Amino acid sequence: MRIVYFLPGPMSRGPLGPEELVRRQAFLNEHAFRGTEAVVRETENGPASVESSAEEYLSVPGILEAAPRLEAEGFDAMIIGCFGDPGLAPARELVDFPVIGPGQAGALAAAQMGQRFAIITVVDEVVPAIRRQMRGYGLEGLVADIRAVDVPVLELRQRAEQVLQTLETEAHAALRAGADTLVLGCMTMGFLDVARKLGERLGVPVINPVLAALKAAESFAATGVRPSPRAYPPPRKEVSPLTVG
Repeated sequence: MRIVYFLPGPMSRGPLGPEELVRRQAFLNEHAFRGTEAVVRETENGPASVESSAEEYLSVPGILEAAPRLEAEGFDAMIIGCFGDPGLAPARELVDFPVIGPGQAGALAAAQMGQRFAIITVVDEVVPAIRRQMRGYGLEGLVADIRAVDVPVLELRQRAEQVLQTLETEAHAALRAGADTLVLGCMTMGFLDVARKLGERLGVPVINPVLAALKAAESFAATGVRPSPRAYPPPRKEVSPLTVG
């Protein structure tokens, strides 16, 4: 089984460099089931990171261009490498293999493990977008709180210790707000691999969206489950996501 983790921006050309793609691919393969190969790819164009609805929309064309091509390459499932799940619905219209949104996968996992969950993300500007996202998934009523650590995506790794401390502080506030389960609301945060440590400190489940998405992709690919054509009907005419008209 081959799973592709697709970054909606050219991360290798940013401050994290190409070594970050190698690190993420190694992390995915370390946590994949035996027989699964995880491959990290990125788009050539798009935002360096996604911290606003505007950047989320800018990342969609690269995802829609890549999805059919990656399916044709023989991948068994695709993970969109952003918690906001940009382009999730239209990508599912264009392909016949599972396309997984980590935000959706993480939230659904939290809903299974508790009754009300909180999402802790990067910066306050992302909070309204996540709230709209959860409303779109029909999960808004299960969201107890959405909080932020106030650290930009591209600074998370270099400030990892501070991030963990702030995560714990914000998590306690979320639990006081009524949450019984937590979700890390950023993929770069997920790749810090702090969910288990944070969960042990807090005594509640902490969902890593990276792993939630990986396991969802493996499960759907292994069982042959595909996007429903009634929910995501294929376009009647040929679609070229980079061409208007």
